[in-house]
Amino acid sequence: MPLFTTLLAMPDQFERLLAQVPTDHLDWEPANWAGIPSERFSARGHLCHLLDIEVLGYQVRFRRTLAESLPELASLDGYQLALDHDYPRQDTATQLDRFRTARLQTVEWLKTVPSDAWQRRARYGGYGEVTLDGLVRLLVSHDHQHLAGMQWLLMRLNADLGLALPLE
Repeated sequence: MPLFTTLLAMPDQFERLLAQVPTDHLDWEPANWAGIPSERFSARGHLCHLLDIEVLGYQVRFRRTLAESLPELASLDGYQLALDHDYPRQDTATQLDRFRTARLQTVEWLKTVPSDAWQRRARYGGYGEVTLDGLVRLLVSHDHQHLAGMQWLLMRLNADLGLALPLE
């Protein structure tokens, strides 16, 4: 299923962008966040957020959608998670390994879901009623938002600080 391939590609895609951020700028934030296509996080913050949303958000949502009848799924406050989990103190290599492992666990679990269960429904925040399939597509969308957010952050690092960033 192409959806699984897309999900599994995310940790590597993110790692390639993270590698372009100088180590001493992992927590840098611009003075102006205008136009960011994702939440306002530093590079390290994006990574930590992706891990938290994977484990505390989507893994829980997927399981509840499969196990319960039309569950009400909670949205998570990403900025509160950043405070609670002290993102600036997290080691990026450890967080990246944890994200990669969590994503693999997510996909391996999704592969076990019977085909007729992909239409099971839940209510999720402002999205209203969604299917399990729809939740997986929201996760892919969330991934794309954070890849775009990292590209935006790299643009700001270049524009605001004049950093010459690698093109590959």
